[in-house]
Amino acid sequence: MESSPANEVFIRAVLLEKKELRYTPAGIAVFEATFHHNAKVYEAGAQRQVQFSFTVLAFADVALRLDGIELGQELEMKGFLATRSLRSSKLTVHVTEFKIIRS
Repeated sequence: MESSPANEVFIRAVLLEKKELRYTPAGIAVFEATFHHNAKVYEAGAQRQVQFSFTVLAFADVALRLDGIELGQELEMKGFLATRSLRSSKLTVHVTEFKIIRS
């Protein structure tokens, strides 16, 4: 398989908790929250229940829009995986687009 620089995440999840919106020293809005994913997937010919929580980061306009979302809402998100910061090794979903699935 040819190597590719692609790093895209598409995931549907429910907003569990969110931190207070903050701003970088440059004045860019930062949204940080925890989402929960619950789905049935197929692996090796068998159905498997997959559940996990994960951290999301978003910046600028996307951060401002996400901050208005209420807890418990289900979203479909697009973004990429990256570390939380330059000094962290924890992977985080950085959201670049989203839409509300249900309230």
